[in-house]
Amino acid sequence: MSASYLRHHPVGQAVPDSPHAVCCSLPTMRDVIGYEEKKPATMAAIRWGYPRFVHHAYVEQVAEHAARQQGIVNQPVYALVSLQAAHEFVQYVQSPHCAVRPANGFVLVAVANDVAVIRRARAFTQHTGLAISSRQAEDYLVGAGLLSQPFAEPSIGADDAESLIKATLSAYVASDVIELCNSGMNAFYASFKAARAIQQKQGRTVYVQLGWLYMDTQKVLEQFLAEDETVITVLDVFDKAKIEAIFKQYAGQIAAVVTELPTNPLLQTLDVEWLSELCLQAGAIRIFDPTMSSVFNVNVLPYTDVLVTSLTKYAASGGDVMVGAYALNPNAAFYSQLKTSVRQESQPPYVRDLNRLAWHMQSVSQLVAAINVNTVKLVDYLERHTAVRRVHWALSDASAANYTKIALGACRPGGMVTIELKGDLSAFYDVSTVVKGPSFGTHFTMMCPFMYLAHYDWVSRSGGRDALRKSGLDPELVRISVGTEPMEAIIAALRFY
Repeated sequence: MSASYLRHHPVGQAVPDSPHAVCCSLPTMRDVIGYEEKKPATMAAIRWGYPRFVHHAYVEQVAEHAARQQGIVNQPVYALVSLQAAHEFVQYVQSPHCAVRPANGFVLVAVANDVAVIRRARAFTQHTGLAISSRQAEDYLVGAGLLSQPFAEPSIGADDAESLIKATLSAYVASDVIELCNSGMNAFYASFKAARAIQQKQGRTVYVQLGWLYMDTQKVLEQFLAEDETVITVLDVFDKAKIEAIFKQYAGQIAAVVTELPTNPLLQTLDVEWLSELCLQAGAIRIFDPTMSSVFNVNVLPYTDVLVTSLTKYAASGGDVMVGAYALNPNAAFYSQLKTSVRQESQPPYVRDLNRLAWHMQSVSQLVAAINVNTVKLVDYLERHTAVRRVHWALSDASAANYTKIALGACRPGGMVTIELKGDLSAFYDVSTVVKGPSFGTHFTMMCPFMYLAHYDWVSRSGGRDALRKSGLDPELVRISVGTEPMEAIIAALRFY
């Protein structure tokens, strides 16, 4: 495989070189901190990045153009995918002066020019994934004469794209309900809302989070509940006694249980058979996310009610599409209720995003196989390296037996490896020549200082860093997404001191 990505990428450079890239380069720790603290010099170099975190230039241009056409001036504006999304947005941001206006294929929402309102507006689009995509914005701009033509890229025709994607997924996920969403977070958000609506009727108000999960998953659980609802979090997924005690303490109250298999970023996998049985006995809806290793490596559907996943990872291996999916377990007790409700709550992807994803997915089985082989080899190298204190991956000792139960075969760990260093983070991160930025599951190797990008509010203060360590998380940990390049090239690009 080509090693062309194993080089220095300047700060803000889109990776890949496409206006639809979901990653921008943050090549040094100074750049990472500048991005998190929104320092002008750093932000001036960033035109776009991961779409839910960095508002795409095309999307902002579309919102501003549509606002001018509708006579909206001096108000922040947002282009959302549907009227339903717009109403949820308005409810969340609590702006005293909101205008909701249908536009050309999307819905425009204007809010008060207030710092707190804008902060909530950005949080909503980040957590839910309900802004329009860069390709939808691009088509609008072309139609309005503001762009000459769409970016040229290979794709599958519109008539075949969705069926090809679902056929590929169904070879790994045995469900008659596999639906595509405009992002992985939208798949989770929709599933969470559906579970909440179902369980509210039963008077159930407790949600259980198991493990340190992806930031936006945690944020949805924290911020989209009513005052009489609560989240109980157990960070140690191997503490069966504590988890069982919670199920006993909140008997008859647990609405849903949320976890990742494996978790992000420590790649921990709990005993899913045991957990599934606990949930069934408790009448709790199970929402499990296998994104870290992908549905192409693990089979969690038999143990859950609803499987949610990002297809931005692995499936969209070029790093230029944001799409998600959910699948329902046809044998689960909540199947019939969820079949209707999740579909009503979710938002489908834009057609051109499907076209591009379908093109990528033609080679997904070969890609995943190559990544799996490389991951095993890289872990062997890292575990013997004198600069590495600890390696976390799907087959770490604490998780190996549990992970093997759901793996679709031997040596299928997925491409994620997290390392703890013995020395200075910058001394390693700044000089390594891989793509450095968010996302994972690409055909090219990537890495990021995950806690800085996902939880900067924790790592930027001493009390937060101490709390992370007590939770088993090294604030300086590095998450590596293994690509398909020759292993000797990957090893040479990881420049340990």
